[in-house]
Amino acid sequence: MTDLQFMAVVTVAAAVGIGVAGGMLVRRARRRSLSAALVVAALVPFGAVVVAVAVNVNQMFLSSHDAGVVWFVLAVSSVLAVVLAVLLGRTLGSELKRVADDARGLVDDGHTSVQEEPTTAELAHLSAELVETRARLATARERERAAEEARRQVVAFVSHDLRSPLAGIQAASQGLRDGVFPEPGTALDGIESAVGRMARMIDDLAELSRPDGAGRSKGAAARLPAAAPGVAAGGPGAGPGAAPVAGSSPAPAGERVDLAAVVRDVVAHAVPVATDAGVLLESRVEDGVVVPGDADGLGRLLDNLVTNAVRSSGAGGHVRVAVTRAGGVVRIVVQDTCGGIPEHVRERVLEPGFRAGERPGSSGLGLAIVDRVVEQHGGSVDVGSTPEGCSVEVRVPAS
Repeated sequence: MTDLQFMAVVTVAAAVGIGVAGGMLVRRARRRSLSAALVVAALVPFGAVVVAVAVNVNQMFLSSHDAGVVWFVLAVSSVLAVVLAVLLGRTLGSELKRVADDARGLVDDGHTSVQEEPTTAELAHLSAELVETRARLATARERERAAEEARRQVVAFVSHDLRSPLAGIQAASQGLRDGVFPEPGTALDGIESAVGRMARMIDDLAELSRPDGAGRSKGAAARLPAAAPGVAAGGPGAGPGAAPVAGSSPAPAGERVDLAAVVRDVVAHAVPVATDAGVLLESRVEDGVVVPGDADGLGRLLDNLVTNAVRSSGAGGHVRVAVTRAGGVVRIVVQDTCGGIPEHVRERVLEPGFRAGERPGSSGLGLAIVDRVVEQHGGSVDVGSTPEGCSVEVRVPAS
């Protein structure tokens, strides 16, 4: 065997033997700390080199001076390898601990505090993912808090508003029992009116509790053209503060609804109420406007819009209802003289339970029902202000 062959065999044997032993040590060390694992990983190949060099130096019969130089170089190199491994291990360990603390903070309070960029690309990517996750969690928590607050307000408002008709029914029934009313029909009319109000509130709650229409898509607004620039909600004075809400559900199939007939029926039923309130109610409806959808749902939508407009306008007010068709879109615009909506609350008017003021008979669910019905018909709704008051524009696909 030549010297070169002998050196090759020794080197391979040292590498295999030290490699197997070092692999076992690395497995043990990684359970302790990253620094220990890196030190062992750095010393394992260096150990193989030392063994191979020691045997080969002895075989080559080097002088003591030359052998000393070799051992000195190996010693310095080993110290340098250990120092670098320890420094790298401590740096990575510190960064991993900081990333772990940030991840733990997401679970505890949704807060992460990435103060400096990690030194490695992998940890930097992980840190960036934690920041994005924090933003998504914060958004989700805010939506959850808003939904919980809306539910709480709905329960509080409905509970409050149910007490009034219940009290009226109780008083009327007690009066009938005591013979207080000379004309029982008056008390019965009051009871019937109170029962009707309660039934409408229950219907509104049932409509809002329906799961269909949940999970609207952000991209759904592209199905319908937006309002003209500078005109929010179809009102001549509506500004950029209008709050567009686009539905994601497709329009109900299988029924063609004569929207003009629905509007005329709703307006006809609302005229006596508006007259008693001192409100002028007018309508302008194009003939032959047909949309695919649910006639009952569209009737509820229009009834809520008109009723809300009449209540908001007050004595001496004016409510206008207009239905037009432009291409494949039907526009329903209801304008009143309520005095306008403050910009800071305009985006909240479609929330369940929201009420701009303490109006008798209002549960704060009317516009939320409008939003739900529009969503179910694949349309959109805009709420804005006009010089005289408020304007609500509903856009749904034409048949």
